[in-house]
Amino acid sequence: MDVCYLINQLAPGGAPTLLLDIVRTIDDPDISFTVCYLEGDDTLVTDLKDAGATIVDLEATFKFDPRALWRLLRFLRSNDFDILHAHLPYSQTVGRVAARLSGIDVVVSTQHNVPENYHPITRSLERATRPLDDATVAVSTGVERAFRDAAHRFNGALDDGWCTIYNGIDVEAFGSAVEAADPESLTVDIDDNATVYLNISRYVPAKDQETLVDAMAAVVDQEPNARLFIVGWGPQEGQLRDRVRQRGLDDVVTVTGRVPSVHEYYALADVFVSSSVFEGLPIAHLEAMAARLPVVATDIPGVDEVVVDGETGRLVPPEAPDALASAMCELADADRQAAFGRAGHQRVKDEFDIETTIEAHLQLYESLCSRQRSVQ
Repeated sequence: MDVCYLINQLAPGGAPTLLLDIVRTIDDPDISFTVCYLEGDDTLVTDLKDAGATIVDLEATFKFDPRALWRLLRFLRSNDFDILHAHLPYSQTVGRVAARLSGIDVVVSTQHNVPENYHPITRSLERATRPLDDATVAVSTGVERAFRDAAHRFNGALDDGWCTIYNGIDVEAFGSAVEAADPESLTVDIDDNATVYLNISRYVPAKDQETLVDAMAAVVDQEPNARLFIVGWGPQEGQLRDRVRQRGLDDVVTVTGRVPSVHEYYALADVFVSSSVFEGLPIAHLEAMAARLPVVATDIPGVDEVVVDGETGRLVPPEAPDALASAMCELADADRQAAFGRAGHQRVKDEFDIETTIEAHLQLYESLCSRQRSVQ
């Protein structure tokens, strides 16, 4: 089976990381992976090559760059792929059309977030080309439900080609990497009794880290030695640093920007915290649970399928800094941290291991290919 993935870019975010874990974990000589990416960020290219994937840079310089679309069409026509699997709406729109024009038999898309998170034009184009899918995958039931609700608003309905396949991670490998990491290599000065909070995500509006900074201002009133590390990258980095300065938290909150490795930060942290307003099924939350960290997060679709309130962490309303701060302070208790961390680790092993994700994808691929062969 020859599978071609198409994705916007290869930055170390949720969707590209999922592809890397899938390619890295599958060890089957009868399955080959090609990963095509449209835009410039190529951080994971080396990792994907080392995992055995063929990488194709389509060299788009802007969204819907016609030269990149022509390169994609020419590449697909010159190869014999069984499946094109597109991730994220921009890639889905161009990938569906190119796959059909190239004669690829099976087209699959994965929706990684709720439709409200996407630009209206991208969202409209994705919706218009969705009938070209043989199957559309949602990474959580919350994502699928959001697309169904959106379809009803347009006086329509989703077809029967939808299914939900949870994101997953290699729990044991990630946990071992965190255990082996040396947090002292970060050379940060932290009080021995301090509670260290960690957020790992892109610096974009959907992650709403400004609310997290506001919450931290209330946390330090009760936990003066507390520290927060916001690890990531994105267009709002400067805006986020400004918010930290405005709240007088320069000695409390560190906005790291892009880092070479996140494992040291997971090893350093006591509590993982997220203030997102939109998610699909966030891989960073799974990583935190694999690292045995309790999770404080917003009670939104996708997240509420990962974090069990009162068992593996706490869920609070989005855009509510006071509620977020209260939950963060609650988890400053070391015994509660340990209990929630153990429960979270067991949950991610049971429900979100990469092997389960891979099995579901392969079953879907086999079913679609068999159906296609039966009609030929």
